[in-house]
Amino acid sequence: MRKLRAALPLLTALALLLSGCSGKSSKEALKPLDEKEQAKIKVMFWDQNYFFQEYGNLFISKFPNLDIEVANMQSIYNSEADPTTAFEKFVEENKPDVLMLFMDQLGSFAKAGKLYALDPVIKQDNFDIAGIQPSVVNALREKGDGQLYGLSPTFGSKALFYNADLFQKYGVEPPRDSMSWEEVMALAKRFPTDGPEDERIYGLNTETYDTLDRLVYTIAATEKLRLLNAEGTQVMIDSDAWKKVLQTVVDAIRSKAIHLASEEDRKKLQGALMMEDLYKMDMFLMGRSAMTVASGGEIQSLRQAKDQMKSVKPVNWQIVTAPVDPSNRNQSGSIDLYNIFAVNAASTNQRAAWEFVKFVNGEGYAKIKGKSGAFGDFLSRTTYMAEQDGRSLEPFYKLDPQPAFSIFPERIPGNFYGDYTQGMAKGLDAAIKGEKTLDEAVAAIKEELQQALTVARKADERKKAEQASASPSAG
Repeated sequence: MRKLRAALPLLTALALLLSGCSGKSSKEALKPLDEKEQAKIKVMFWDQNYFFQEYGNLFISKFPNLDIEVANMQSIYNSEADPTTAFEKFVEENKPDVLMLFMDQLGSFAKAGKLYALDPVIKQDNFDIAGIQPSVVNALREKGDGQLYGLSPTFGSKALFYNADLFQKYGVEPPRDSMSWEEVMALAKRFPTDGPEDERIYGLNTETYDTLDRLVYTIAATEKLRLLNAEGTQVMIDSDAWKKVLQTVVDAIRSKAIHLASEEDRKKLQGALMMEDLYKMDMFLMGRSAMTVASGGEIQSLRQAKDQMKSVKPVNWQIVTAPVDPSNRNQSGSIDLYNIFAVNAASTNQRAAWEFVKFVNGEGYAKIKGKSGAFGDFLSRTTYMAEQDGRSLEPFYKLDPQPAFSIFPERIPGNFYGDYTQGMAKGLDAAIKGEKTLDEAVAAIKEELQQALTVARKADERKKAEQASASPSAG
């Protein structure tokens, strides 16, 4: 009896441990879904037709008795409400079983306990995530504090395309992986800038719709620079890091080594009816630019231009990684996860929802999509992405994704975006033309943006106050 009493604490602890483990297992495990079982799930997506074309039809072919309803997300961004608030309201009202999230939304929803943790069911189903690009899985885990709350079948990315023939012709050393924007601009300046305007070549061209302020935004975001302080009340464009970025852009435009589309070019783009018209506005496709930073869709454009523009010499293109932050050359801000599917923690059909998430992130789906030769986005299961025209696509995904970053705070008065565009363009244009020194231009930009920010914040506060007073609860 004495021995039994002595062993009781140990036995009790063991019993508690076993019951705890059992409870956790039964809570986290999901009952397998029979392929003949009738069920219905609601999935968030941008467009119903595109959803079924891309995901739904393939999934239903495996689960013919499973009905899918698409909750169209267009209304979120068509409203005047703050996007974050509108998104949360959409989820609350539509109650989707499967959520489609951006990286920031994945993190906030996971922290709020609104997502089903996937690791237990991944283990239960022996679902292979080892075949998914490790950097993609790591980025998703980072948003879940080490746990997986969502999976993304594809990711977007950019690379630095270069014309190998132009580099050889002018004796310039080709670009390499993990170059900074400053280094890319310096490389672009090594190409000649003479010749007729409609024939000369450029060291670098930006995308046709890019403007001066967008180029600045891209470089600043790559180097993780904030335009405003954390509270969103002060413009911080006069720091040394910001001045260096602005000086790089001003010098590059002045050198005439970079082709930045004019307002006239952008108007032509909007009115273009034929693909040939679009191709003619892309200096890289026309063989008149040594480099360009573009998405995977550029590969398709290069192929189509080769087939349709018989009078133009096909571009002998190669790729390296897109420009990076020089303080962290192992990460790329050009890799983006924006089709992240997650299971709603409040869903009453979690198993069916998980089957959808599992299917579109599985090997079978990747095999089918890999053979289709689709361009633009890349499969997270990169082993199923074939080489294109004999070129490896590795530069698109060889670096780790840089955490999503914007030069703006998460919440900012809507009108201020337009003010940023105008103020930045006007100030830099004065510096490029030599009407102001860089310091004078920066001071003018800061003053204009600070005034605009103050006005926008006050207008936003008035609007919120009016909405609050008009709400039924205010009475």
